[in-house]
Amino acid sequence: MKYYVYVHKIKNTDIMFYVGSNWQGGNPNRAYEKIKRPKKWLDEVAKHNGEYDIEIIAYFDNHKAAYHYEMKLMARYQDDYNWCWCNGERKTNELKAKIRKSSLSRKIIATKDSENTVYDSIRYASELLNIKRPTIHHYLKTGKQHSTGYCFKYYD
Repeated sequence: MKYYVYVHKIKNTDIMFYVGSNWQGGNPNRAYEKIKRPKKWLDEVAKHNGEYDIEIIAYFDNHKAAYHYEMKLMARYQDDYNWCWCNGERKTNELKAKIRKSSLSRKIIATKDSENTVYDSIRYASELLNIKRPTIHHYLKTGKQHSTGYCFKYYD
């Protein structure tokens, strides 16, 4: 299986400080790389003399499943323990509630050639379709067809 979700833990503990995946491109070494990491990740690793444990949590056949599982795992650990963060941010309870609320209202449908695909968020659609988020926002507002052939609308 090409795709996976991983966690980084403080060495010799079960304390996770980062959840990630290789869903973008299927890089088999992503969990082990130190490049392209957020500043808070770098700071946490530096606090522990560059040592941390890596655990592959799950493997997937496709990138969508890996991405979806990564998002679920991030939300689970941030909500339950508030000591795991991703993309360099610890989320406050207020911010998490706002994100949960906005993500429900931002579920969208992309239609192309009479085929509908539902995306959990504009961000997710943007990453998978390789269309910038502001562009998707624009086409959601105008209802026009994007040059790729996709039409977007909010999921009711």
